[in-house]
Amino acid sequence: MLNKRIWPVLLLVGLLLQACGASPDEEPAQFVDTPPDDVVEEEEQPINCDEVAGPKVSPSPGRLLTRVEYDNTVRDLLGLDLNLSETFPPENQVDGFENNARAHIVNPLLVQEYVEASETVADALLQDEERRGTLLAVCGEEITDERACASVFIEDLTSRAFRRPAYSDEKAIFMDLFELVHESKGFDEALALVIQATLQSPQFLYRLELPGAGEPLPGQPVQVTGYEMASRLSYFLWASMPDQALFDAAAAGELTTREQVEAQARRMLADPRASSSIQNFHRQWLGLDKLTSLIKDSATYPDYSEGLKDDWRVGLEAFIDHIFMDGEPTVEALLTDSTVFLTPESAPIYGVEVEAEAQALIAYEASGDQRAGLLTQPAMMAALANPDQASPIRRGVFVRERVFCQTLPDPPDDADITPPDPAPNATTRERFAEHTADEQCAGCHLMIDPIGFGFERYDGMGRWREQENGLDIDDSGEVVGVNDAGLRGAFDGAVELSHRMAGSEVVQDCLAEQWFVYANGRQANGLDSCALDDVKQAFFASGGDIRELMVQVILSDAFVYRVAQGEPQEETP
Repeated sequence: MLNKRIWPVLLLVGLLLQACGASPDEEPAQFVDTPPDDVVEEEEQPINCDEVAGPKVSPSPGRLLTRVEYDNTVRDLLGLDLNLSETFPPENQVDGFENNARAHIVNPLLVQEYVEASETVADALLQDEERRGTLLAVCGEEITDERACASVFIEDLTSRAFRRPAYSDEKAIFMDLFELVHESKGFDEALALVIQATLQSPQFLYRLELPGAGEPLPGQPVQVTGYEMASRLSYFLWASMPDQALFDAAAAGELTTREQVEAQARRMLADPRASSSIQNFHRQWLGLDKLTSLIKDSATYPDYSEGLKDDWRVGLEAFIDHIFMDGEPTVEALLTDSTVFLTPESAPIYGVEVEAEAQALIAYEASGDQRAGLLTQPAMMAALANPDQASPIRRGVFVRERVFCQTLPDPPDDADITPPDPAPNATTRERFAEHTADEQCAGCHLMIDPIGFGFERYDGMGRWREQENGLDIDDSGEVVGVNDAGLRGAFDGAVELSHRMAGSEVVQDCLAEQWFVYANGRQANGLDSCALDDVKQAFFASGGDIRELMVQVILSDAFVYRVAQGEPQEETP
């Protein structure tokens, strides 16, 4: 095991690297994190986008790698798939997303976890002869000069870890760090210190976009550099660092036009690695982490077991891959495809016969009268339910907030939000009717309950049912409070509602906003709202093609530009 007493030195190195910065002309640059109480921005005056000249983009703070991004980056940088972030504290979320740059910031516990993770990585790399050989392949077949090897190794590691060529002052600091322990502790111990310092440096942990030579005045839009674009593309589409093709394109100056960026985006979307980020988006948008802590009452649902939570997640992930990777990813397909993926263990629970040699996942084509797309998937219906009963409230709120992008007010402080107990002589709908009868609750619940009641055909396990407690199910509902005549009005059941949503501009606009926010790591405020409007129009013109939506987000001003924040600097001779 490597000497753990060196970790205070690494923290000091991290501070030195922050002070050193990394501007292209190698002058010091200040790095300042944003306090968490600045997450909710003040309401701004409406912007007339037609009157705005030039690129429309809001400020974009430096973005700390999320847990998913950290693990993927360590894997692609060093070939280690260790899931180190499992012990990291969870990110602060904004509207369900964990990559908001203003909310996801460092804290003392996370710093300590970074230290321990870097030590684990260094141990894994240097104590395994095969991994050590792969790591030092940049030095050639034989290492005759350890200091020369260290210099080459440092340049290669830091340039890939920082997602752009390392600057000479950075390489000098890491070389000094190597020399600090090389004489007394040897080559491997010195390399371990370099690896640990690299993984603790802000240039690795953050996606920094610092002022460059010829930077315009603060507040002015400036196009991101090729290396910055490579990172924006890779972390959006693959949730990891750039691949060699992106590094090569950046080095050749081939990420400067929208046509070049679009070509790379389409290449990456066609790659199987795109599934990782697409799943990551849906995990956050749909709140799928709640499945892990889901509780079901065994007396109410005797078929329930803890393993069913994994079956639900796997089935839903398979459905998402089915839409995005195997077919044409349109809003219509996402919301109306009746395919359900079940495991051999879960299939009988949903009335599906299993053959003796069934595959790990069974693609079941459900009746189009019973299932329609994402919202009627067993995992979604089970997650949006209470332990002992279905929940029209959870389901209605989810549709309003995550599918319509509407903000609902919090209930009054004195409101009783405890769901009514199940009763043997009443349906869920009948028991929840008191919400709309109570004047204090009616205002909000008239927006929520009539949507949630449309999902009453699905019990708390997400199973289709004709009756509840021997009573016929009433799954009629109504959508009010939306500016969309095709979506607004009465409907019969979740299948009809899903088909209406598939053709709704309100739903398409919301989905565009969700992808826009996820891609940029910030809410679409200020000038970003203008860029989002352009994305929405292009998405609607594409017929609701979600792959085209992702491309249009990438081509938007918000993704191609950033706002200059530093002092302008003279060009380096």
